[in-house]
Amino acid sequence: MKSFVMLLLLLCLASGGFSQSKGGRWEFENNGDDTAAWDLADNPGALQNQAGYADLPPLQQGSAYLWLDTTSTHNFLKVEDSDDLDFDDENVGISAWIYPVVLNDVHYLVNKGEQSKNPKTTNYSLRIAMNSNQLEFLIRDANNQAQVVSSSFTITENTWNFVAAYYDFSAGKVYMWNDPAQPPVDTLDFSQSIFGNSEPLAIGSWYRDDPANPSIKDFKGRMDDVRISGRMEDIIPSASGLERPDELIPGTFSLHQNYPNPFNPATRIAFDIEKAARVRLTVYNLAGQEVAMLVDQYLTPGRYQAGFDAGSLVSGVYFYRLSNGADQQTRKMLLVR
Repeated sequence: MKSFVMLLLLLCLASGGFSQSKGGRWEFENNGDDTAAWDLADNPGALQNQAGYADLPPLQQGSAYLWLDTTSTHNFLKVEDSDDLDFDDENVGISAWIYPVVLNDVHYLVNKGEQSKNPKTTNYSLRIAMNSNQLEFLIRDANNQAQVVSSSFTITENTWNFVAAYYDFSAGKVYMWNDPAQPPVDTLDFSQSIFGNSEPLAIGSWYRDDPANPSIKDFKGRMDDVRISGRMEDIIPSASGLERPDELIPGTFSLHQNYPNPFNPATRIAFDIEKAARVRLTVYNLAGQEVAMLVDQYLTPGRYQAGFDAGSLVSGVYFYRLSNGADQQTRKMLLVR
């Protein structure tokens, strides 16, 4: 029995639109286009030096990736400065798929700032540490000092690695992942002010405003699906088709009645999460058999909506259950052909 979830946006004709964040997404489908649906501005990137797009297997997602050559230096994707890419004392997250072929130094994956200035600038950065090969999230403070937190996990050469870091500014925490389907591996204390700058975003390096030496600490290998956002759900890939239609922070754990109900064949299910947790939203038939897993991922507090397409199911009563490990709620819905 096959069931799939389609992405549904909660749009209200009276008020219009859905909430948006800042940042961007670069999928490298033989271009440097910003494909993010969550930001207002378009932030395309330009290849530098010998950087290019390639499609040799193994692929991670789509039909191509960003290739940063190991035989030359100063290869990266440069994205010009934009207010859409600056974060000031607010949440910010970065994720990417990376395939390193050389790990012999500090290697910058994403950096918003410039190395050649005095003081140096880094609004936010994700990099691989030298020797330990751990993932590091860092900012540069007002005293020109790098403030760094490191993962407990390490990066492996010659294979695809998922990496992500999310700075929850108000909570003073950085969360780090190496698997998008699992809760964060690390939850780290981090209470630092962050402030924007007027420098480019570099993907695969740390930018220098020096034509003879335009980058430093380059990453060597493949990169794919780089994401930046102030919302955790934007940077953690999910097959759930999950959408967060507004910035409401609910005070309770709650599962809402699907709409429409009865339905044929698609419906929408909204739910509220009052604290960060791994959340599951599952559909069962009358026999208690699971017919669809709509959500199975770590979520921050907020109101969410998932779409459910029952095109392959027979008419009848179905139950959907929301759980977070400590609480659960179940509701009934009716599929009518």
